[in-house]
Amino acid sequence: MKKFFQYFIIIILFSAWGIILQNKTSVRETVSEFTGIGLPCAKPFQYAVGIVDPRFDLSANNFLAEIREAEKIWETQSGKNLFEYKPDAQFKLNLIFDERQVASNAADKLASNLDQLEISHQKIANQYEDLAGIYEKKMAKYDANVVAYEKKLRDYNKAVADWNKNSGSQDEYNDLAKEKKTINELYDKLEKERTEVNGLAGKTNALVSKEQKVVNEYNANVSTYKNKYGGSREFEKGLYDGKGISLYQFKQLADLRLTIVHELGHALGVGHVEDPQSIMYYLLSDQNMENPQLSPDDLSALKAVCKFE
Repeated sequence: MKKFFQYFIIIILFSAWGIILQNKTSVRETVSEFTGIGLPCAKPFQYAVGIVDPRFDLSANNFLAEIREAEKIWETQSGKNLFEYKPDAQFKLNLIFDERQVASNAADKLASNLDQLEISHQKIANQYEDLAGIYEKKMAKYDANVVAYEKKLRDYNKAVADWNKNSGSQDEYNDLAKEKKTINELYDKLEKERTEVNGLAGKTNALVSKEQKVVNEYNANVSTYKNKYGGSREFEKGLYDGKGISLYQFKQLADLRLTIVHELGHALGVGHVEDPQSIMYYLLSDQNMENPQLSPDDLSALKAVCKFE
């Protein structure tokens, strides 16, 4: 009877061992979920700074500072210590300078040129408006003076004709001579005004030509910007390949930081989510770049990967 129980216990043990062998995967998963051992977030994800191309004008220390700010986005809202900087870690974050950043720099330069052209155009427009106002006033004054001059000239010519017809006196002749001098002075004044008005007209026309040149240049730059860097073209700014994260393009540090946050999410195992304002949306466009926050979708995806509440 004693041997029977021994054999019975041995059979049960071997049966149980067979079940364990057949279901080792599910058992391991059950143990991992129960203990936390082996889960993606069971211990901090270790990383190091790798390549930092100097053409980005960003030091390795400053790059690391941006990474640390990015990891805080995940850690603060999840309440978990998810990342750890370790200088000799195998997983590297790299800043790789290639044609993407070259194109981005060129786009920035074009945008800057457009801004300068807009400023130039506005300055020219203001100058034109001021000059046109002065021109109109002087032209109106000149026209009035021409009318007055022509009336004086007619009156003078009539007076001379009357004097010749009636053999006028010496005093009348002297008066006519004075009037002629006045008319000549008025004519000289008109000529001076005419020259001034014509000069203003020339300056005004020059401003119009200059403005048109600026407008044409602006339109040409807009066309170039749209063709080369318009919304139809997307740049892959960062890439997680399982061994590290490579970052290729950014316009400002906030832009870089947001891309790092996104790629760190992939490093944790978080995939893309549907909300366009989420960090883990497949496009970085509608998120708050200056103050990035995890959306409910981001947090749900993180909890699903890390198995915590």
